[in-house]
Parts: sequence; C-alpha cells; structure tokens
Amino acid sequence: MESRELVTHHEYVSHSMPHGICISDVDGIVSHLQRVGRTLLAPSIDPRTGLERLFAHETSEFALNYAFLASIDLETETERFEVVHGSHELLSPGTTVPLSETYCRKTIENPEGTLAVSDAVAEGWQGDPAYETFGLGSYLGTTVTVADEPYGTLCFADTGARDESFQDEEKVLIELYSEWIGFVLTLREEPLARETRVDTIEGRAVSSDAIDSMMNALTDRSRRDVLMTLLGDTTETGIDVLERQLADENARVGLYHRHLPKLADSQYITWDDDAGTISRGPRFSEVQPLVQLLNEYETDSPE
Repeated sequence: MESRELVTHHEYVSHSMPHGICISDVDGIVSHLQRVGRTLLAPSIDPRTGLERLFAHETSEFALNYAFLASIDLETETERFEVVHGSHELLSPGTTVPLSETYCRKTIENPEGTLAVSDAVAEGWQGDPAYETFGLGSYLGTTVTVADEPYGTLCFADTGARDESFQDEEKVLIELYSEWIGFVLTLREEPLARETRVDTIEGRAVSSDAIDSMMNALTDRSRRDVLMTLLGDTTETGIDVLERQLADENARVGLYHRHLPKLADSQYITWDDDAGTISRGPRFSEVQPLVQLLNEYETDSPE
C-alpha cells in the first residue's frame, strides 16, 4: 500500500495537508480515526447514518463535494450506489450503472486497491468513459471487502481538479475507513442499502466499546509495535525479542506493567508469562486489518 492515517488527544507536531487535514504521523492517524469512530461510526449509530455523517464530515476535510459507497457485481459488470453524499445527477442511492463507465473499475483492478486521480484532464482521462459519463475531475477511491469477499468501493470525488495531488495521508484515511466499513458490513444480516431506517448493530458480535478498545490499543506506539510483531506468518514471539526493541529500562517496565496487560485484557494477545511468549489472542483478527495498514504506512513513510 502507498498510504495510511488517523487523530488522538495527546499533542503532536502536525503538518498541514492540502484542503485542511492536519495529521503528522501514525499517532495523528490513530487520533483522527478514534475521534471519527466515537462521533460518527459508534455502534449506537446505525451504519447508514454513520456513513452519511462520515461523508458529510470528510468531504469537507478533503474539500471534495461527493462521496459514495458502491457495491459491484462482477457477473453483470455493474455498480450500484448504496450511500451517496452530494448532489450529482448520476450519483443517486439505488442507481445502477455499467462498471465500464466508472473510475471504480480501475480501483478494483489496481494491485494496491486504491486509485487517486487528482486532475483527470492532466492525467489523461479525457475520452475515458468514466470521465465522459460523470465529469469527475478528481477521484479518490479504494476497495471494500466484506467477509474476505470483494464488496465494492468507497470513494470521494469532485467535478473540479485538485490544486495539489492526493497525499499518502489522505489515501491512508480512506483505506482505514474502508476497513471499518467492511468490518461493520461483515456483522450485518441485511444489505446496507434500504429505503427504510436500518437497525443498529448494538448487541451484535461487536460490543459498543469495540472502537474505543481498538483505538486505545493502537494509540500507544509500544502497543502498536507489539501487535505488529504478530503480523504475517508470525503468530507467536518471545518477550525477549520485544525487550530488545525498547530503548531503555522505563520502556521495558511499561511493557510488563501497562502494555502487555492491556493487550491481554483486550484479548488481542495471549501472554504466557511462564514461557516468556506472546501470541495472537482470540480477538486479534478484529484489530489486525488496522494494524496491517498502520504497519505499511510506517514502513512506506520517509524518515
């Protein structure tokens, strides 16, 4: 992946991104997602309302007029707009269009799963059915997966071109939102798009504290580092390995007295103190997509 992003309560040195989003690093990313999760995507809010609020908030942050969640049917080669923000004559909830006429066809084909078009004309999209049909001069979209199966795309767009190219931090944000939307949709029994109000997910497989639990775990760099050691093919690691990564004795004390207990209590890890090892806990799969994204962002970001 090329990107990732968030925002918390502690101080950080921020830099200004184009169009108003101010986030410095992975700590800033975690903070932003924590705030958005609590205020826009909380389990007490039904997913449709949460998405509508998210779109209204983040289109303002991105300075883009439109946002939408679309499902894609590869058999019929069509795209259906499920939740839409912004007044565009062709972007309407429930509308189905040929996939061949959308930017999203390129999004799902992209090996990174994300497509950014900052200036469609300058980047050679004139004559392409996507540009000719919808007239979108800028587009940022990423794929959405539900229960390990392709679902569709999450997109922000505008008829005008961007003054500056999309930044990695902006790509990170949309990818993280995609992970969350996929997670929520995986828990649902009904389709997201309905004419009537959908039920909330309160009391389902995810508790009302799930977002806070994940964000609290990821807000601290040491806890992120612990979880990152369990990515990929590594399902267990020695605590001595973790200790060697820490700079001083205070950090090692914090590992034993704060970070490992917190992660174990959240069931993201299983801590075997006698064996001196940690392994993936029963709820590791819940937080794993976000840990993976943050790990890729930290790896790809220049020092």
